[in-house]
Amino acid sequence: MTYDPHSARRGNGLSADTYVPLADVAPDVGELLLVALRRARIPAYVEPAAEAPLRRLFVASADRADARTVVEAATRGPLLPLDPLEGVDTDAEFDALVGDWDTDTISAVRAAERDLAREDADWRARLEPGFSNKSAADDEEHYIPPAPPPLPRLAAATIFALILLAVSIAVLAVGTGLGLDSDLALLLGVGGILTGAGMLLMRLRAHPPEEDDGDDGAIV
Repeated sequence: MTYDPHSARRGNGLSADTYVPLADVAPDVGELLLVALRRARIPAYVEPAAEAPLRRLFVASADRADARTVVEAATRGPLLPLDPLEGVDTDAEFDALVGDWDTDTISAVRAAERDLAREDADWRARLEPGFSNKSAADDEEHYIPPAPPPLPRLAAATIFALILLAVSIAVLAVGTGLGLDSDLALLLGVGGILTGAGMLLMRLRAHPPEEDDGDDGAIV
């Protein structure tokens, strides 16, 4: 395998899917590194670097760490890091990056809204011609919930018990302020509360059981 310093690119006979640049080396070192990397089963190639007459060494991306170790051992020294901006026109890249900053965002948003409105109108036009909100409302399977049942009417005894409770609580709270003796206010208040509560308890009664229709299942 002979080394031609004038060739544009030279590999070590191994291939990889992706390569990464590792170092710039002198032309007379290229053959040595390619042979050393081939022995380590690491795909690599060299091609002319930006600074002549140096050659840039590329190695397989998956073997970059191992390739660095092999190259440093072959060259007996650490590798100098490559300049990531070498060969890049930074001014042109910056101008291209900020070139779109003057875009009228308001006009762009309004144009997008018009496009959405047009798409919505096209979608509505493709609907079934006979479809309408009225036809959907007239659907026989449309469920209309029944009206809620009216509130139950309180019996006279229940109303009287509630009033008695309210008056008894008021006597306990402000009875002495109305001129009643404290013991009398306590007696009337407690007695009224007990009487009203007793009347409400007496009003409570269980619902009559449903008649047995002969079914052994549970009554719902």
